[in-house]
Amino acid sequence: MGSLTEAVVLFGAGGFVGRNLVEAFAGRVPLLYGVTASGNPLPGTTRTFAFAGIAEIPPLPAETVVAAAAARRHDARRFAREQSAILAHNSEIATRIYQFCAARGIGEVRLASSSAVYPAEWDVLDDERPLDLAAPPHKGEAGYAWSKRWAEIVADLHRRLYGINTLAFRLTNPYGPWDSLDPAAAHVAPAFAMKALRPGPLFEIAGDPEAERDFIYAADVARVFALSLDRRGEHDSCNLARGETSTVRQLAEAAIAAAGTAKTIAVAAGPDRGVRMRRATARKLRRLFDLPPFLGLEDGMRATVAWYRDALAR
Repeated sequence: MGSLTEAVVLFGAGGFVGRNLVEAFAGRVPLLYGVTASGNPLPGTTRTFAFAGIAEIPPLPAETVVAAAAARRHDARRFAREQSAILAHNSEIATRIYQFCAARGIGEVRLASSSAVYPAEWDVLDDERPLDLAAPPHKGEAGYAWSKRWAEIVADLHRRLYGINTLAFRLTNPYGPWDSLDPAAAHVAPAFAMKALRPGPLFEIAGDPEAERDFIYAADVARVFALSLDRRGEHDSCNLARGETSTVRQLAEAAIAAAGTAKTIAVAAGPDRGVRMRRATARKLRRLFDLPPFLGLEDGMRATVAWYRDALAR
């Protein structure tokens, strides 16, 4: 299997999406520099640097690509009340990543954006429709959404100023290995995987069990990033989505089946998160990349539950 590119600088290499990207890139990129908050060594990378010390990264080959997956770590317990902090932190990260690219003459970026950038009023998150920045995103995640909008704005600005090309992938609801091991802090799918593995006859869902999301397995996300590394001169954004939704109840059923446990789903009153249905198109992604079908929810949850069973045992 040939190299994907000469070198990758992966910002956010220690996070949920980042660790999945490391697994996809390792052994296929001759020089893989990881950037994390701490700079502690990370298996799979050539070397790891602290975000505060990126000036120490050695001179890079001409065909270097920056993969930008760094963000304030998701914590479901504090997400709603920390929107201002998330906005400030993520916006600063995006700006500094593009400053790094401009200073080093790096012309290619692969950006982990989010489907949260879309206006709240859109019934379908359509990446072939111009993004209306005058239309507000969902109120409950507005700080996060605007930080992702800002990253795409910064990408466009650096395209005009420095000729830096960005492929921005608007992730829907990625799930899989390397999320938090604390169910209260994790995204919903990994939290359900851990809940399914716990003893007890009940599986409680807080909130609307019929809410719909486009869940995409993290290894499929990483595969798209990997496929994009050898492309040059393209500046675009697209949804990184399966293009189909599942309900929260279906997610719970898939988690219970994957865990092989006998549980009864019980619905408890929960906070109104304000988004009943979030559907995203995937036509543009399929035009840009020759992709096999993405992993279905049942298979993806089987892999997720297996990873968490092993990780929790360790």
